[in-house]
Amino acid sequence: MKAAAFLKSLWTTDPQRVARQYLWGGFLFLLVGGLLAMLIRFQWAWPGQPVPGLAWALPESKGALTPPAYTAVFTMHGLLMIFFAVTPLLFGALGHFVLPLAIGAKQMAFPRLSPFGFWAYAVGGALMLVSFVVRLGPASAGWTSYPPLATPAFTPGLGQTLVTVAVLCVGVSAFLYGLNFVVTVVRCRAPGMTWGRLPLVVWGLFYGAVLNVLFVPVLAAATGLLLLDRVAGTQFF
Repeated sequence: MKAAAFLKSLWTTDPQRVARQYLWGGFLFLLVGGLLAMLIRFQWAWPGQPVPGLAWALPESKGALTPPAYTAVFTMHGLLMIFFAVTPLLFGALGHFVLPLAIGAKQMAFPRLSPFGFWAYAVGGALMLVSFVVRLGPASAGWTSYPPLATPAFTPGLGQTLVTVAVLCVGVSAFLYGLNFVVTVVRCRAPGMTWGRLPLVVWGLFYGAVLNVLFVPVLAAATGLLLLDRVAGTQFF
């Protein structure tokens, strides 16, 4: 019974529980991104010096951040902080927890989209972590991953490809909770909760969700074309 209840809780449609899932996921990647930030600052303070405790990960340089390793660390720090820590904490966690309560809604407009969006985010996060241990290392094309630097010609290896798929996953997550937030605010407000009575935090989440719905598909389309260039040999970029 306990195992069944645990598995059921992983696919919960309760927005407060989904908010907690985003909260812990965001804190996890905030921790990983913060550790990478400390590596960056160590490199600035003591250029070329071995980082204490990092020799196991960089045996060839005895723990020192080489230029390629520094580029990878800087890239992964930016990607983790923007896509997997800050955005999920502000929208995934805060939005799911505050939005229904602030407008008097019993549930989100599309309850099943909430867990689906979280697990798309979780799969993307898992791919980000796996990219650290693949051959040639993680992504190193900068956190924006602009072509042609992010194409196979300039950034070979599986790591950049995994990160590209991870960004697609987190884009799906952002689009789903953005769509859910917009429809929830428009259709699920309590009687008497007019537009003029909406709290400012709801307005902020609502407009942020509108931007997600409008612009995340554009980002996803560009990322998908880049992924095709990396795995299918196309030449969109």
